[in-house]
Amino acid sequence: MNRRANLTKLVKIGNKWTYRRPVYTKKTGMLTSRVRHNGKDAELGGSFVLRWYENGHRRRRNLRTGDTLVAISELRKLQKLQEARADGVPVAESPQPGKQSLRQAVEEFLEEVRVNKAKKTWQAFKQVLETFVAACPHATVEGITRRDVMVHFVGALQDQGLSDRTQFHRFACLVSFLKANKCTVVALKDAPDYTETKISVYTQDELKAFFAACDPDDRLLAKFLLFTGAREQEAEYAEWTDILFDKKIFHIHSKPKMGFKIKDREERRVPIPDSLVAELKEVKKHRSHHLIFPANCGRPDGHLIRRIKNVAYKANFNCGKCVGRTGLKCSAGPTCKHWKEHTFRHTFATMHLRAGVDVRTVQHWMGHSSLATTMKYLDYLRAESERTREKVNATFAGL
Repeated sequence: MNRRANLTKLVKIGNKWTYRRPVYTKKTGMLTSRVRHNGKDAELGGSFVLRWYENGHRRRRNLRTGDTLVAISELRKLQKLQEARADGVPVAESPQPGKQSLRQAVEEFLEEVRVNKAKKTWQAFKQVLETFVAACPHATVEGITRRDVMVHFVGALQDQGLSDRTQFHRFACLVSFLKANKCTVVALKDAPDYTETKISVYTQDELKAFFAACDPDDRLLAKFLLFTGAREQEAEYAEWTDILFDKKIFHIHSKPKMGFKIKDREERRVPIPDSLVAELKEVKKHRSHHLIFPANCGRPDGHLIRRIKNVAYKANFNCGKCVGRTGLKCSAGPTCKHWKEHTFRHTFATMHLRAGVDVRTVQHWMGHSSLATTMKYLDYLRAESERTREKVNATFAGL
């Protein structure tokens, strides 16, 4: 096996990141930015990656550049370092012998997440691991202690003023990284506790007032979220071709070329009401972009829910969640937790169940992998129903 340092290239083919050997010119043997793909030389962009063996362990470092001169310079530096070690010249080890740099382990883990997960998942892991690296005083994975996680990392999350639920999810991301690197100093059971929030839905009066405060574009967005039960990213990447106008169906599926993967990787088709179909048809006549809700730059708009919150803020809605019983207008602004995408989804589910749609069908329309998740909405309706209220009153009528 060749233990000498060499260069490869990390390129994106379709929706996947993969490694390809770079092409060298036949006459001079000079490195080029092209790679071999499908039997031909192709210019696919990407960045060069150094690979070598150190103390019996394979090492890899992404140079974050496609510049061939920079790549060759870094390769020669590493080869000289290897030659010095082979000749017995004392060289400072980085990382320590037999140990892996924490920063390097994070970079390799994030590369794998970027290849196999959605973009927002990668961004979430990146945010969590950057917090951990900043809070952890050790330079190696092997040097991580329980105190680093439970005191330094969790303390950093608390200093950011994050909710208990957010701290739990970020702790879970860190546990995934530690498991991937065979570090068992903590487990998910050590995560900060949080109280499961109850299902919240919009009332008819709230929805009417909200729609009245919207401009035409924001009203279409809010109706789309409510009438389809779509998640934010599903609406963000929705295209006109996803609306089957003849069947009055919204087709939700992954889009590899755009880097979008649906949750649980299960396609679904959601029927939409005639009123929304008619409105979409009318809007489509005046739109040339393939996306239904594009940003000003023409790319998918990653801030759809921010638009919803801005409408509520500008309309001075009193959400009742931020100011308690003072009767004052909501002062939380675009950070208000009452106006959010999941409440539209909750309202979508409860309205269908109240109308008599069976729970299995609602499960499919919502894209839930577990029936137990959808059953929570049915339990909510039973507790809120008039029939339940009559039974409760009958129970205590004698007193």
